[in-house]
This record gives sequence, structure tokens and C-alpha cells, in this order.
Amino acid sequence: MSGSPAESAWAWIALGCNIGHRGRALACLRAGLVAAGVRIESASGETLTRPVGVITQGDFHNQVLLARSPEPWPAERWLDVCLEAELGCDRRPTYHWGPRRADADLILLGRHGEVVSAGSPTVPHPGLPDRPFWHRLIAEIDPAVAKACLG
Repeated sequence: MSGSPAESAWAWIALGCNIGHRGRALACLRAGLVAAGVRIESASGETLTRPVGVITQGDFHNQVLLARSPEPWPAERWLDVCLEAELGCDRRPTYHWGPRRADADLILLGRHGEVVSAGSPTVPHPGLPDRPFWHRLIAEIDPAVAKACLG
């Protein structure tokens, strides 16, 4: 890997939505990432999960992607690409843990989740331990990475 320790051409991105047509929202997010130059190397299945935090809202439709950029990007660039995809899919401001029309979270960096960033954004995602469904979806793509996330 070239670049600084907080750069990688590989990222693990979690997609989610609980407002509107959830399947179309995930497809829109994937298309937005691809339009930004990201190649989706692998994708988990899509699953419904209960909300985290504020539980008095609809279930979320979730998916995890293993994505690759044309060159190593810092965590900040990965996050910017995720935010651009969200905006392109009509994400609107809401409250912490509130409903989401389109959500794309950078959860791990590196092909094996080995790149750490203590800056902003923090990678691995600080919510990773609290979202066992992310571990399950990561395991669909690479069980060894999911196991490493738990350790």
C-alpha cells in the first residue's frame, strides 16, 4: 500500500435506509459511489435490521460493500464520497440516530480492515462493536475480516 498509514485503495462501506423505497435507495447509493470512481468489488446481501439508538422508527434495509478506489485515498476522501452519494440519493438532515433516506458509512479501511485512522473520520467506525449485523454482512464477503473486527 502506498501513501500515509491512513490511506487505502480499499474500503468497507455500510449502506442503510429506512424511509421510502429502501431497495431503490441502496441501488442509488451504489450508483453514486460508482459515479465517484469507486469500484464495488463485492457486496453482501441486503437485510432488514432494527434501528440502533432511536428504536421508535421503521426497520433499516442494510448492505455492506467492499469497495476500491483508483488510487489510495485518505479516510476523509472516502467519507466525502459517501456523503456525496447520500446527497445524490436525496438524504435530508435529521437527528442523531434518526430516520435515513440514504446512509453510507465508512466502517473499515484496507482490504482486510487493517488501516486505522484516529482523525476524522475515525476508522474503524466507532459504532462497529454495537452493530452485529455489520459483522454478519462483512462475514458474507470475508469471514476473516469479520472475525478480526470482533477481536
